[in-house]
Amino acid sequence: MLRNTLLSIFLTLISSITWSGVTIDGTRIIFPANEKSINIQLRNTFKTPALVQVWIDNGNTLEIPKANEIPFVLNPSLTRIEANKGQIIRLIPTTISMLPLDRESIFWFNMLDIPPENPKYTDANKIKFTVRTRIKLFYRPKGLKIHPNQAYKMLNFQYLDQDHLKISNPSPYYITIIKIESENKEITENSHMIEPFEEKILQLKIKNNNIKYYIINDLGVIEEFNSTPSGNEG
Repeated sequence: MLRNTLLSIFLTLISSITWSGVTIDGTRIIFPANEKSINIQLRNTFKTPALVQVWIDNGNTLEIPKANEIPFVLNPSLTRIEANKGQIIRLIPTTISMLPLDRESIFWFNMLDIPPENPKYTDANKIKFTVRTRIKLFYRPKGLKIHPNQAYKMLNFQYLDQDHLKISNPSPYYITIIKIESENKEITENSHMIEPFEEKILQLKIKNNNIKYYIINDLGVIEEFNSTPSGNEG
C-alpha cells in the first residue's frame, strides 16, 4: 500500500514549482529503549494544507523496506496537515529485541511532503515537485556504560602517513563529525559518521600536529573538540 501510494504521487503535472512547507522538529531522533513510544512533531508553515507521508528505512534510499525489516511503526503514516498547523507522529517499537544490546542501531525517518494543487492554474502544464526530508533515527539500548558526551572525547586520531588519517570510535554510539580542521583549514573533505566500535580512514588535504573536530550532539548542536593525532613522526 505504501509503495503504491508513493509511486502515484511522486511526480505529477500541475501548476507551478512548489517547495516544502512542512518541517520536522529537530535534526535527529533518539529512541531510548525504556520508552514505549515517542512523538515526532511535524509543522506545516505554509498557508495551504499539505499531504504528508512518513516511513522508516534502514539505509537504502531507493527502496521502501518491508514491514518485517524495520522494528518500528509510525502512526499515522499518511496524514493531511492544515495550514499553519502541526501533526504528531507516534514512533512505536515492534521487534526491537532483534537489535544489538551493546551499541546503538541506526535507521532513517523519511517525510514526503506533497504540495497541494493550485486551482488557479489547473489548465497549465507545469511540474510539481514533492519534497523528501530524511533524518537519522538512533535506537539506544539500556545499559550503555558511558554517556554520549564522553564518547565524543574518546575518538582516537592517528596519522597513517602524509595522506591518510585514521579515526577510531571505541564507544557504543554513532558519532557524526561534520568538520576536521587545523589552523583554520579543513584537513579532510566532507562530513563523516563513525560507527560504534569501528574505524574509518580518511584522505588528508594537509597534515598538522593539532586538530579541531566538530560533532553533532543529541540535540543537533555542533560541539568543538581538540586532539593531537598520534603518528606525527616524520
